Order: sequence, then C-alpha cells, then structure tokens
Amino acid sequence: MAWSDLPIDLLRCISSHLSILDLVRLSVVCTSWSFTLNNYALLGFQCRPSPWLLLSNDVGEASDALTFHELTIEGEEVVISFHHRFSSIGSHTYGRRFFGSKDGWLVTLDKTDLQPRLFNPVTKAEISLPSLFTLIESQYAPNSSIRRSFNEILFDFTIDDFFDIYFHKIIVSSNDSSGTAVVIFGIRKVLALARLEDLTWVLGPKLSPYNTEDEEEFEDVCYHEENQRFYAITNFSMVLAFDLNGENVELICPNMPNSYYRTRNFNCMYYIAFLSGTLLRIERVIDITLDSHHNARTIAIFVFKFVPAVVTSSSSSYSQWIPVNELREYSLFVGCNQTFSLHHTVATGIKPNCIYFADYSSNMFPGYVDCDVGLFDVYNDRIQYILHPHSRTNWHPSIWFTPSIS
Repeated sequence: MAWSDLPIDLLRCISSHLSILDLVRLSVVCTSWSFTLNNYALLGFQCRPSPWLLLSNDVGEASDALTFHELTIEGEEVVISFHHRFSSIGSHTYGRRFFGSKDGWLVTLDKTDLQPRLFNPVTKAEISLPSLFTLIESQYAPNSSIRRSFNEILFDFTIDDFFDIYFHKIIVSSNDSSGTAVVIFGIRKVLALARLEDLTWVLGPKLSPYNTEDEEEFEDVCYHEENQRFYAITNFSMVLAFDLNGENVELICPNMPNSYYRTRNFNCMYYIAFLSGTLLRIERVIDITLDSHHNARTIAIFVFKFVPAVVTSSSSSYSQWIPVNELREYSLFVGCNQTFSLHHTVATGIKPNCIYFADYSSNMFPGYVDCDVGLFDVYNDRIQYILHPHSRTNWHPSIWFTPSIS
C-alpha cells in the first residue's frame, strides 16, 4: 500500500503522537494527506501541543523572524525545552507589535497605519481588523510629538512611544470573519468594539454610572462562548458583561479596591476567565520596590470564583467572590495574551493546578517591561520563575501562545 493510500483511522492514530509542526510537514507529502490535515478537526484528529512562549528577538536577530519557546516538565520544575523559529515572514511581522493571542493566532498591530491583524504563524493565514486610527484624536506638540491631556496635565509622546502605551490589549471572540474584537485603549483604558468585517471601531460600555473610583479603568476582557458575551474587569475588580454589539450591559460585580493596589511597593493586576462554566478572577500581586534586586516581579497570585446573587428569605440578595484553592487538572495562562485555561491531558507539557504568568507592566514603554515569566503552584502556594529577570531583552512583552493549524 502506498503512503498516500493510508486509511484515515491510521492517520488519526499517527497524528495523536505528532507535534503540530510535524502535522504541517505531513500535509505537504501528497494531495490526499494535505486534504486530510486541512480537515483534521472534522475527522477527529488529535494534537496535544504544549503552550509556547513568544519572546522578543535577541539583539542581532533578524526582524523577519519569530522565536517561540516550548515548555516541558523535568521532575517538579517547568523548563524551556524546545525553540521553534519561524523565519522569512517579514511581511507579517516587520514593524508590528504583538498584542495578544487567540487559539493559535497572534494579534498584531502595524505602528504606522494602526492596522490590527490576526496572524497564524504556522499556516501564514492572516485576517485584517479595522484601523485603530478612528479611536485617536491627535494633537501634536510643536516638535511633532503627540500631545495628550491627563488629569489636566499635558504629556508629549514620540509616535512610537504613544502607540506602545495607548493600546493595551486586543481580545477576539473567534478567529473568523464573524468574530468581534474588543480593544482596551487610551490613557484611561476604555473599551471599543469592531466586527472583523467592519470599517470602524465603536466605543464600548463605559464605567459610569457603575464606578465610584476616579482611577478605575479596564484591565482585562474575556469572551464566554456559551452565552456569547464579553466580560470585562477593572483595576478595582468591577465586572461588566455585554453582548457582541457592546450593548445589553450588565453589572456583574461592583468594584472592590484591593489593599495592594498602587501602593509604594506593590501593584496589582486583575485577569478574568471562565473555567468549566465558572467565572474566575485572577489577582496578581507585583513587587515594584525600586531598591530591590529586581524592578518588578510577581510575588503572589490569588484566584476567586464568582457566586452570583442569591435571594434569601429576607428578600435580600448577595453575590461574592470565594477563594479557590485548587484548579484540579487545569492550569491558567495570564499576561498580555487572552487569558485561557488548558487541561494537562490536552497539553501534556504543563503542570496542572498552576497559573502561568508572562511579562507585565502598568505602562508599556520599551525599557520598562521587566522580564517576569513563571508559574504559581496553587496547591503549594509556590512560585517558580522560568526566566532570569535579566536573561534577555524584554520588548515586546512575552506572550503565551497555543499553536494551531485551524
């Protein structure tokens, strides 16, 4: 029997033992295998890739290349074991900043025309989103820098620095033409939405009349496929939900300022995600003590699950966040990417019951993003740092990425 005539069941069995890059190589063997791999999801193929970490290129590396690092477990420690380098993709990466990831796709942004795109580095497929220029009211200083007012104080930024700090995160509901994207942008971190086929962005839900803190702003957004709604969390842990049009806004939880928030020595970052249908709040505490041996490093992570309002016998209602002491067989991935979870049997190179974290900074200026990559063991309350704080350059910030050929 010729290789090209191997039955589907046998190919399905073979695929379960291959990496995603081996599957791509398999698809170029012949026409029939290419057709089979292009329809691998419908045919029940299984691929269990461990998540990759996208790091900035080292000094001297080609600008038309992307380098991903795969994680594996050695004993009780998580280590970087494999490097996956994608070269000659300059048209997809040159002059672009990476703003996140979604199921095998990177979210990129051209800093010249502010054109966001979804890019799959494995298949080289690309999908365009509307330009973000529609969200900027440009004011220029005499030296051609961009001038913005914040709390009645004027700030002048170079064009590169302005775009780096003005757009924070882009989240998408799905990687196809029917998907909706949400961007967190501006000095005050507000929301805007656009469908992938739209021409412009529209402003999303506002914090008023729900907020009571002047410094409250959005920090993370997640999409819940089951009820087709976005959930956004602020730096005071207030949660709003809204539909794919940015309408039907619902206050899920009022704000609850954290004692760590923006103190002299600590900062706090909130992420939001769903795990097995339960809404989770991930609270990341960062040491920003200036006289320490590092400039910013994660020192603790707390997880809470949301218990919706319940009507009691006295006709009063309450809702609350309950501490979570274990994630069972799952792990969470937080950072500049969209927050996601993975089961350890799906991604065999990860430790269960852990929270993997990547670079974080309250501002996104080059040179101010400290290398802060590691994992927090929820059960043992222990942090392992995967990268040394000064082991490499750290711009752009690192991003968790799950490869896919979809």
